[in-house]
Amino acid sequence: MQSWVWRQLRVELPEEWELLQFTRNPKLGRCAFADRSQFRFEINWSVVPNAPDFERMLADYRSRLDEDGILETRRLQCGGWPGVYGVLPDRRATSRYGGYLAPLSCLVEVVFLWPKARHEPTEAQVLGSLRAEEPTPAGQVRWRAFGMDLLTRTGSFLEHCNADPAFAQFTFSSERRRTWERYARRGLLPQWLHEPVPSWLRRSAPRGFRTTFEREQDSHGHSVATIRAERKIPRLPDLLLGRREVASSAWICPRDGRLYQIYREAYRSRDRGRNGKPPGVLSCCPDLEVTL
Repeated sequence: MQSWVWRQLRVELPEEWELLQFTRNPKLGRCAFADRSQFRFEINWSVVPNAPDFERMLADYRSRLDEDGILETRRLQCGGWPGVYGVLPDRRATSRYGGYLAPLSCLVEVVFLWPKARHEPTEAQVLGSLRAEEPTPAGQVRWRAFGMDLLTRTGSFLEHCNADPAFAQFTFSSERRRTWERYARRGLLPQWLHEPVPSWLRRSAPRGFRTTFEREQDSHGHSVATIRAERKIPRLPDLLLGRREVASSAWICPRDGRLYQIYREAYRSRDRGRNGKPPGVLSCCPDLEVTL
C-alpha cells in the first residue's frame, strides 16, 4: 500500500493503483486511480455545511443505480462506511461508499471497480485509511502524489499540476497571487541533463533575475544545490511590495535517480523570513527533507 494526500484527503491504496485523473477545485472534484488494465478506484468530494441523511441518500443512490442498469444492487457496510454494491452490465463488480469528514466539512464518495469479484479485505483497508489530513501546527498542508511528499502554506491554491511521463510538478499561489511555489520531480536525466545540478539550477532562474547567493551541501547522501536571486531592475510592484526574489533548491535522489526541485518566488516583504509564514518542504525519500 502507498499513501496519497490530495486536498487534505489521505488514503492508502495498493501500490499498482496510480493517479490518472484529478481536479484542482477544493470545493467539488474527484481523483481517479487505475492499474495497468482499468480504472480501479475513484474518490469524489464536495464541501457541504453539515452531514447529510445517509439513509435517504443511499436509498436514492441505489434507485439511480437501478435506473442506470446496475444489477443485483444491495446495501453494504464496510469499515464503518455505508455503501451500495452492484454488478455492471459487463459483469464487473462495483461497490460505492459515502461518508462525511467533519474537519474538512466534506462529503466524500468512493467507488471501487473490481475486474471480477469484490475483494472485501482491500476495501476495508482502504476505507479504514481514508481520513482528513489536518494542517501541521506550523500551518502547512501536506500533498503526497507522483513520487513527491510536500508541505505548502495553508491557504495556498493549487494553480497547476503536471503529471506527464518523467515530469511531475505542483504549482501553488497565495490568495492574491503574490507568492508562487513549485515542487517538481524529473526523470530520464541521461537524456537531457548534461551539466551539474548547480549550473542547471542557475539557468532555471527567471529572466531578468541575478543570482545573489549559491550553495551546495551534502545531506544524508544527497547533494543539494541552493540559489537565491532577485530582480535586476525593479518594477512598480517591487517599489510597493519589496523587490521580487527567487529561492530554489535542487538535487538528485540516489534512491530513484530523479531530479527534485523546490522553488519559491515572492516579493521581499511577503517572504517567510519577514512575516513568520511557514516554509515549503519537499521530501524525495525518508532520508531527506528540504525546507525553503
